[in-house]
Amino acid sequence: MSDSPKISIVVPAYNEAEGIAKTLEGLLAQSYENKQIIVVDNNSSDGTGDIARKFDVQVFLETEKGYIAAVNRGAKEADGDFITFCDADTRYPVEWAEKVVKAFQKNPKSVAVYGGADTYDSNAVSNWVNGFLYNNFLRLSRLLGLDNTSGFNFVMRRDTYLKVGGYDPKFKKMSPDIELGTRIKKEGKIHFDTRITVSSSFRRYQDDGVVDTQLMFLKSWWMMLRGKVPDVDYDTYNASR
Repeated sequence: MSDSPKISIVVPAYNEAEGIAKTLEGLLAQSYENKQIIVVDNNSSDGTGDIARKFDVQVFLETEKGYIAAVNRGAKEADGDFITFCDADTRYPVEWAEKVVKAFQKNPKSVAVYGGADTYDSNAVSNWVNGFLYNNFLRLSRLLGLDNTSGFNFVMRRDTYLKVGGYDPKFKKMSPDIELGTRIKKEGKIHFDTRITVSSSFRRYQDDGVVDTQLMFLKSWWMMLRGKVPDVDYDTYNASR
């Protein structure tokens, strides 16, 4: 691998017109130069694709609805040494990609790297608390044996991603990111670093209720921790976003 490996950043997007511009601005502003940015418009009806085309990124239309269909289309177009799937409503600090690549270089046996997150669209105190709680939850989950490889901050070696078959279109429950992570882990080490941080949207909690949403996530996590398939349907979850 060269001293400057390429990172392919895939952004699957369905009706993300409100926030995708900020996400793409942050990704294009990355201090790490050797990158490929791909937006997969998952047949949006709000002009998401038109907004994305205003930026210096590759845009593809995927008419088959669903997160898995969108990420798999993006993966087909990717050609980097690393691949990641970034949420269209998440903000990426300018040094994010650089930190990721350095983590791989310092941990050459790792096949994937993931990090922590806070939020940006609640009040300042809540944003800090959300980050503190989430990052410590990641530590606990890892300590218990489950890498909580959330898609918005989860980067893989592309050859390993392809070797395990990528996202499984038959896996319709929460969370396909963690399910993929369990297969990736069989191929090598997964490196976790909360210094690699992004800011995610808090809108899911705001729209559906903090308690109900947290219970839904915890229920799915608890089942996956025990090696069971969660009963929460991922497409249904995504449809309300």
